[in-house]
Amino acid sequence: MLGTRTENVAFRRGKRQGLMMSVTERYLRQDIPCAHKSCQLCPHNADLARRGLPQLSDSGMILIPDASVVSRYIELLEHSHALTNLVFCQSVVDALDRRNRTRTIRNVRGIAADPRRTSMVFANEVFAQTHVETTLPARDNRAVMRVAAWYKAHLVGAVGQKVVVLTLKASKSSEQYADYQESGVKVWKLAEFLAEFHPALVEHYASITEATKDGDMDITGMTPAEYAQARILAKAQSGYPSHLSPSEIEDGLRSGTLVRGKIRVLQPGGAMRTESQGIIERGGAADTPDIIIVGRAALNRACTGDTVVVRLLTRAEESAEGKDTVVEQGSDETGDEDDNEALAVEQVEAGEETTLDNARKPVRGVVVGVSERKWRPFVATLQVDEAGGSRHLAVPVDSSVPKIRIHYMDTAAIAEMYFVVAIDEWPADSQYPQGHFVRVLGPVGNLDTEVDVILVERQIAVSQSALKFSLASMREMPISTDQCPWSPSAEEVARRRDLRDSLIFSIDPKGSQDIDDAVSMRKAADGGYELGVHIADVTQFVLPGSATDTEAMARGTTVYLADRRFNMIPEVLSEQVCSLRGLKDRYAVSVIWDLDSEYNATKMWFGRTLIRSACEMYYEQAQALLDGVTNVDGLDPKMEASLKESIVELTKAMRVLRQRRYEAGALELASTEIKFTFDKESGAISELLPKSSLEIHRVIEEAMVFANSAVARRIYEQFPGAALLRRHRSPGSERFARLVDAARTKGFEIDCSSNAALADSLRRITEASKSDPDIVFLAKSMATLAMQEAEYFATGDCGSDAYLHYGLALDFYTHFTSPIRRYADIIVHRQLLEAVAMGGTVFEGNAAVGSQKWVGDTTGKLNERNRQSKRAQRESTELFQSRYVVQRTVGSGQEHLIADGVVAEIRTNGLIVYVPKFGLRGPVHLRDSSGQIKLALSVLSGNARDSDSFIEGCSEFVADTKQLSIRLPMNVPVFQLGSQVLRFSVFDHVRVSLRVLETKRRRPPVYLILVSRASSSANGMRAYRSTLPSLDKTFRVSAASNSASKKASNTGNATSTASPMMTTTGEKLTTGKSSDYYSVLERFGEMSLFETHCDVQTL
Repeated sequence: MLGTRTENVAFRRGKRQGLMMSVTERYLRQDIPCAHKSCQLCPHNADLARRGLPQLSDSGMILIPDASVVSRYIELLEHSHALTNLVFCQSVVDALDRRNRTRTIRNVRGIAADPRRTSMVFANEVFAQTHVETTLPARDNRAVMRVAAWYKAHLVGAVGQKVVVLTLKASKSSEQYADYQESGVKVWKLAEFLAEFHPALVEHYASITEATKDGDMDITGMTPAEYAQARILAKAQSGYPSHLSPSEIEDGLRSGTLVRGKIRVLQPGGAMRTESQGIIERGGAADTPDIIIVGRAALNRACTGDTVVVRLLTRAEESAEGKDTVVEQGSDETGDEDDNEALAVEQVEAGEETTLDNARKPVRGVVVGVSERKWRPFVATLQVDEAGGSRHLAVPVDSSVPKIRIHYMDTAAIAEMYFVVAIDEWPADSQYPQGHFVRVLGPVGNLDTEVDVILVERQIAVSQSALKFSLASMREMPISTDQCPWSPSAEEVARRRDLRDSLIFSIDPKGSQDIDDAVSMRKAADGGYELGVHIADVTQFVLPGSATDTEAMARGTTVYLADRRFNMIPEVLSEQVCSLRGLKDRYAVSVIWDLDSEYNATKMWFGRTLIRSACEMYYEQAQALLDGVTNVDGLDPKMEASLKESIVELTKAMRVLRQRRYEAGALELASTEIKFTFDKESGAISELLPKSSLEIHRVIEEAMVFANSAVARRIYEQFPGAALLRRHRSPGSERFARLVDAARTKGFEIDCSSNAALADSLRRITEASKSDPDIVFLAKSMATLAMQEAEYFATGDCGSDAYLHYGLALDFYTHFTSPIRRYADIIVHRQLLEAVAMGGTVFEGNAAVGSQKWVGDTTGKLNERNRQSKRAQRESTELFQSRYVVQRTVGSGQEHLIADGVVAEIRTNGLIVYVPKFGLRGPVHLRDSSGQIKLALSVLSGNARDSDSFIEGCSEFVADTKQLSIRLPMNVPVFQLGSQVLRFSVFDHVRVSLRVLETKRRRPPVYLILVSRASSSANGMRAYRSTLPSLDKTFRVSAASNSASKKASNTGNATSTASPMMTTTGEKLTTGKSSDYYSVLERFGEMSLFETHCDVQTL
């Protein structure tokens, strides 16, 4: 409904045109909805509910912040979930846009899109009843007040609900507020409002106030014209070049002179990266090579995750690039302890040095603009300014994020703490971004604090306590207690297919409480089989639009950490009412197949069922039955025979189905899952082991894949444009370059032209390497790492040729089997149940599941939540691996923790080694940041106690994708190495010592020290020495006499004590000074006892 035409006037700064006035023509409408849950006057409100869009709640106040509050305190509004029912006026958003505050606008829209916040952006500028003429003074404030007055009058039926305007500096008697006093609108200063209704937020408010007092965060300080003119006149005193204007960026993108992409920033670290670098990955194809940006000046204030605009450099510009010289006025370029520590951590964390692969050489570029900032709350520690004062640098735990300058007075209170900081801006004349302190998380090194760090860094929650379920959600829960356990209702039982007499059982990890799935398998009278997969019916209790549904969608997935988990739905559902516990009646959604004798499906049935699991087994019990073991511990002897029969028949069927997928090109990939066991009393880690792989794991996995694929086809038939499916895109052949090169070192060829060809190549490696399972695991892991992540999508968002799941070799696939822990499965359940309702509707208010836009938008959010959850799980594993190494070394008094490893990658500064015993990968640095070769003496001695001493004089450090080589000095004995050149290839076996880097600022990472080239090296050396007892004796004596003579020549004192280098057994090589060591070698050369640089075959 279009009405009166109006105009909006704004001022903008142009780089070439100077100050410009822009006029936008608009038409006023009469049908803008209020989006209030209880309003019956706005007909479009019902449409919002059907589409699953957020609506204002009828509880609490309606809060309308003006431009001053939104522009300066958006971080408070965004992260304080206690503030709900926020109405952001379009006039405020327009004011932010005129100041180029795109990040703030994005945050506003993020709040409005979060269903937990029950907030919205109200289009007051095009609504006839709230529009304000542009010629009136203080026009934007008047617009906010008119919106508030309209809401107050419009919602007169919502008894007791107040409408509050939040502002910063205008008094309630100001002209623009006085006109609306009689309407009943309340005007509060933000500080007073928080003190009255949300005192817990006052400290956060104060920290932002202090951090922004000297800036221009409040956009109401100047008129738009004054602001635009000030930007024209302002000149950066030093530092970064200005970013291009939006119009210049668009022109450059259209003409092809500029490129846009998401950047990943690496801070300086290692011998090959002495400056900050940014990488924009574009697939590495011939026409779209990756882009690398070198130096802070070229990065031009870009941070990891930002969407940046880049100008590519010509060859002449690349060669002319000089030293990075961006320096903040008054700053000190010299390194300090924190910089050195950051460098060390950067080198250790995941071996962050440059990888070597055959990907196409990237092109160089410079950042000329930032289209979208990905600033988020960062966890940091404090780098105290030695000069004192209140301005300090916060050091983020994420080493890819630059230090952030903050204002904080009481540094002693946060000196040994993790705390959260937010970036406010990054001026062109500042070396570091400017930000403010938000809140303290807790002491560095405390376990609960470390977990909070992971949750905040992965944007899962502000803390563990924030993951408690809301009171509104808990009110929706069914009652289930020991005294009054939950049981199905008679009405619901009558509507479901009753399978309680069928032999149904579950197989899960030991100790599982949240049991999603159960299976059944029985022989049919016609010689075929009936296979059933039965999944917990979570949708019976989590209804669309409910508080529990809203929270589950926001969480997206259950987060599993090494020692705890954070559920997606409340425990009364996940562990009791929905969990398919043994001998308990439970609601399920089942897929049941009739199979012929060749395991081909002749009939399928989908629907809601009532089941009673006969037994909840763990994997080891089921595997024992499959292996023919009787009297399995923990199982009812009366059930063993029937359970064994079903498991054996199920295994036979799944073997056939799995083989069919393999023949179609399915891949058997590998990843490491670590199992930690803890001492119940002390909480210490008692054991750390990779999870074992049993055949029963693959059996259950195949049954779930079979069900997911069947459900995917069924919901696609019903919702061809909105079905929620899961795809795994085919990777380009260039992504397998590292695997191809590594395999060739062992004589294998990798064909990656298709998934079937790759699967055949991996099977050949498996067959040829049965005696060395570590090589098989690493080859499969490298194939896994080369692939793209699987992702959810709506079928209408791409063509059917893009539905393929590359890894599973399936045309249709989805996630149906884990609704307790994945929200995607809840959506799929709703779609399936709507599909089998035959035109009816199962869920009231479930129209969103048929909306392509809603499903597409939701899958994007779920993909991001899944990525963050996986990263959190990996970081938690690394945290406990680090604590375990500390516990086994520092905590136990044991000097070294030695383990066998396999070289997984070659890097420009060393190796990445996989340690199967502990399921970890860590860096072995053979060259430091200055380029000096650091080869441990233990490589020669095979003794871990020599790993802290290094062989001097090594040269010719050469590394490529296949091999790393180092030439040893001429005076080093090589009888055990076999050559003067020490070589390492991918898949080589080595022995390593596990260490933890001591840090004050970040979680201490695990790194590795090379002990010997292979696990048998030390034994080989002892065997060789046993044939030369006189050599050991002479070596020991010579070492002592040489040390004495040298000391006498330097000091005139002939007294000295013997310093043996090794015992007669060869088991201990004591670390001595390098000068003594080499003088001993020279002495042996003079005595002609052995040649120090011969091949081992010539001895």
